[in-house]
Amino acid sequence: MVVVSGSWVKNVATYPSPNINSDIVIPNENEMTAKAVLICRPNSHHFQDRTLTLDQPVKVGRSVARAKPTTTNAIFDCKVLSRHHALLWYENGKFYLQDTKSSNGTFVNNNRLSAETENHELSSGDIVQFGVDVVENNRKVTHGCIIATIKLYLPDGKEAKASPSITDSDRHGMVPLDDLYRLNQIIQEANQREQCLETKLTALQHVVDETRKSAEESWQAYVGEERLLSRVSALENQLQQANKNWGEDRLREELAKLQEDNESYQVAAKEALEKLHAERLQAVALAMEQERARITAEEEALLAKEQFTQAQLELEKKAEEQRMKLEQREQELEARLESESGKVMDLQLKLHELNALSIQDIQSRDILEDSGVVSNFFLDI
Repeated sequence: MVVVSGSWVKNVATYPSPNINSDIVIPNENEMTAKAVLICRPNSHHFQDRTLTLDQPVKVGRSVARAKPTTTNAIFDCKVLSRHHALLWYENGKFYLQDTKSSNGTFVNNNRLSAETENHELSSGDIVQFGVDVVENNRKVTHGCIIATIKLYLPDGKEAKASPSITDSDRHGMVPLDDLYRLNQIIQEANQREQCLETKLTALQHVVDETRKSAEESWQAYVGEERLLSRVSALENQLQQANKNWGEDRLREELAKLQEDNESYQVAAKEALEKLHAERLQAVALAMEQERARITAEEEALLAKEQFTQAQLELEKKAEEQRMKLEQREQELEARLESESGKVMDLQLKLHELNALSIQDIQSRDILEDSGVVSNFFLDI
């Protein structure tokens, strides 16, 4: 391009302006389906990271005979999962997760999904949890659940949008999700221990009732024994009265008979007393053992409640600290925004003044060029 102005000529080279697009993603011809990557978290039941192809809905579930865990499926060797626990799929540019009536539930960012009624939209970076930790009462063994960070990739290979909760946390310095999940795990474990203790207390109450019933039966047997002894005493008195009226031979026969009856009765009474005494001792020992177990259970329940209360206080304290940090951050951003707004106003004023000066310079230069042309014309004449 050639520019002519008065007595000077200048060649200016022009080049086409490049079309810059920072969002250009080179597609991979071999990868034309959406994908999801499950990354194992430290507080999860251990598993290898999974890469799932979402050309069709992917089932999340427990390992069975026909379905074994691999790095390309969502089957896990975990006892707290159901066989058909949840579904994960991609549709119309979005990723969804649905709980399929699982026993122990499905959670996204610590929020439980309602069973088979909610299609929850996922974002890349969300924390998903399948099931909850379960403690066996007999062996006191804890079975962990599956907790993973999910990364989502669109069919063109670009990562899906990040979770708003995660981006807000990074931007404002809020409580990390790891701490929230750790506190949630503590609260869940405390609730489970409290439920176990309530079950133990119910069983102990049942045993105490049975012991009380046995003691009542033993007392009734003792009362019956005393009645029999009173009856024997009355018969002996009658025998003494009969001695005064009966003959010597008959009295001897009756006395021998009564002695035999008395001996047999005493033997039976002693056996009954020994049996009742043994049962009473056993009942007392059982009651003492159950009392010790009850005291231990109450102490464990008190400890669990204290841990639960402490966890709640820590959570409230952290939430309050993060709220104060957020307010302080907002104030700083507002002050910075006001400062930047003032700078923008100053720049706009300077730009306006510069535009006015540029227009005046152009007009004065045009006038000078016109006067130079006229003078040259008269010189030629």
